[in-house]
Amino acid sequence: MPSLLVTGAGRGIGLAITRRMSEAGWTVYGTARSQAALTSLDAMTNVHGIHLDITDRDSIAELPQHLPQKLDGVVNNAGIIVSGPVEGLSLDDLSRQLDVNVVSQVAVTQAVLPAIRTAAGRIVFMSSVSGLITTPGTGAYSASKYAIEAIGDALRIELRPWRIPVSLIEPGPIKTDMWDGMLDDYDAMTANLSSENRVLYAKHLEGSRKLLGRTQKIAADPKRVTKAVEHALTSSRPKRRYILDTASRVQKAAVAATPTPLTDKLLAALTS
Repeated sequence: MPSLLVTGAGRGIGLAITRRMSEAGWTVYGTARSQAALTSLDAMTNVHGIHLDITDRDSIAELPQHLPQKLDGVVNNAGIIVSGPVEGLSLDDLSRQLDVNVVSQVAVTQAVLPAIRTAAGRIVFMSSVSGLITTPGTGAYSASKYAIEAIGDALRIELRPWRIPVSLIEPGPIKTDMWDGMLDDYDAMTANLSSENRVLYAKHLEGSRKLLGRTQKIAADPKRVTKAVEHALTSSRPKRRYILDTASRVQKAAVAATPTPLTDKLLAALTS
């Protein structure tokens, strides 16, 4: 049976990927932080839960001890979302955003690359449309995804001598349990802004919250992501990038073809 490591497997897209690949006959090693998530993972067929905080460098150094010597794939999925206007961002929150979504992804990849190389395996990064297009209030998150796009591109070229494919999955909003508390998280972010920033960005904050609510209703089925991940892991010709829906393709093409001042005006209108 082929083997796979999925980070952030306890919920959301990571859990959906773990289910699909284990049902497809893969042995999946899924990382999570909570004991409840690990118990659920261990109860699934062909799945082994691994306790891991991907920001803990000592834990990452020990990760290979929990994995086979030949690893057919890794899906770097674990991540967080830090939102809010750049002026109001806590620098600690910004550092954590980049640590979890970028630095730790590299750390996990470095730790498992010897096993990937031995198996002639594959590497998948969970990027986002936010790694291609930045909207107001998503500067920190988009920065992390733009960085992952760059990391993925560099690795793909650097690993050519060993024929190790590297794919970037670029979903838009996906309907998972991660959305359940999204508005509460947004309200908490707003509450943590300084009173001055809440006044300065009042219109933007109100518009962004409404947009978040609308987006929640049109989020896509997670099967789009899991299908793309399976293709990246099994196809004889895995894609370098997977854009998963027509709306995202149109957005990308429109931003590329539209003058920047007009793009700025249109994106600002989203939250007005």
